[in-house]
Amino acid sequence: MLLNELFEAASPTSAGASQEAKELISKVDTPSAINKAVAYLNDILKKINPEQKPNDTDDMPVAESPGSDKQFAIDAIEKIAASGNEDQLNAVINFLRTAELTELATAAINARLTQGVKGGLDQKLVQIVQSLNTSFEKTEAILQQMASPDAFWDGTLLLQSSVGNVYDQITDPIVKELAKKMSIQLRGAMGYGPDQGPGEFMLALTGSGVDLADKSDLVLVDGKGVEVKADNGGIVSTKTGKKSRSGGRLYSTSGYGTAVTAKLVMYEVLKKQGITDEELQKYGWPKRIDGQEIIKGGLNFNAAGVNNLNNLINNNNKINDKRAAMQSVMAAFANGLYLELPVGMISSFLEAVPSDGIIDYQTMMKELVLLGHEYYKKQEGHDYIMIFNTQTGKFGMMGDEKTSRDIIGSNKIKVNSGMDMNDDRSKGTPQLLTNF
Repeated sequence: MLLNELFEAASPTSAGASQEAKELISKVDTPSAINKAVAYLNDILKKINPEQKPNDTDDMPVAESPGSDKQFAIDAIEKIAASGNEDQLNAVINFLRTAELTELATAAINARLTQGVKGGLDQKLVQIVQSLNTSFEKTEAILQQMASPDAFWDGTLLLQSSVGNVYDQITDPIVKELAKKMSIQLRGAMGYGPDQGPGEFMLALTGSGVDLADKSDLVLVDGKGVEVKADNGGIVSTKTGKKSRSGGRLYSTSGYGTAVTAKLVMYEVLKKQGITDEELQKYGWPKRIDGQEIIKGGLNFNAAGVNNLNNLINNNNKINDKRAAMQSVMAAFANGLYLELPVGMISSFLEAVPSDGIIDYQTMMKELVLLGHEYYKKQEGHDYIMIFNTQTGKFGMMGDEKTSRDIIGSNKIKVNSGMDMNDDRSKGTPQLLTNF
């Protein structure tokens, strides 16, 4: 229920409403907001008495100072109340409530974000706050606390555990509801960097010790750069009724190929191993031939595709050293994805290929995510990657190589699916999800 619906349900008397409106106008301090209130009240006065000419009376705003404008507003409120038009008086109160909340939202944003208000963030925050099922007084208190040094929870706790739940750190159920709404709705190109992901504004506006990095899509937690990748927790399609879940991929704007480009590099290596075009075409490589039936799974980097790749190499009598052959294919795969790999960064990924050359999909996928994480950190220069479930508040924090290996190895962060080697959107890593 919106605040104006709550107000209408209460049906206050004109006298009570007039007093509330005057109290609200006394709270408004921003000159631009006062000017808007004066213009709004003047329009209502014209509706109530359309025959009155602007220069016939002393009712018009003087516009000499905030004090004189406020006095005009108070006089106008009394005239509207005297007219008995309760709908117009209610409209005044709703307008002034929004003006008051906008001032408080601006103060909160300026207190919590070094960059201050950009892209109409204050108005977006007010809209979310007004959608909460609570009183106007409660929303005022929430924004006032948001502007305080402590906010609602200690954001530095994010760096003290590899997994946790942000929403559980917030004790007030109304603020917890607000946090979830902010996580989902405050996102995209909002003037603070290339693109703000789901959860970034929520973390910075509710947690102490958290800020947005200047001209970046990182959050700073206790001075450490954290890249937030959202797990949407599962969304039911309005068209199909089916629930689908998506997560964030680890890649940036430079230094990356795609699964398609990796596939082309792998194709050349497979050919050098003595595997013929006729054999590869059964899997749709290098490209699908019209009318040709493709072996299920192809040579994608998923469970079925990895099984096909194992069979392709293991059953080839021309290949004597199966492990070396598979390592060369995996090296081609990784170098096709990560175009600027430093020497040695790929070693753990290749060492995961067993002596018989038959790779395990789950093992190789975990090593790929770890490799992708280290490469992503190198490209972007941040300290942590946070996989954040916007629905539940759960998060997994990937930091140094050891911590990341622990959290990936325990399956607390998992991949949503494998890589489609014919899909240009597959690059960096598959989508990552929380799993605890």
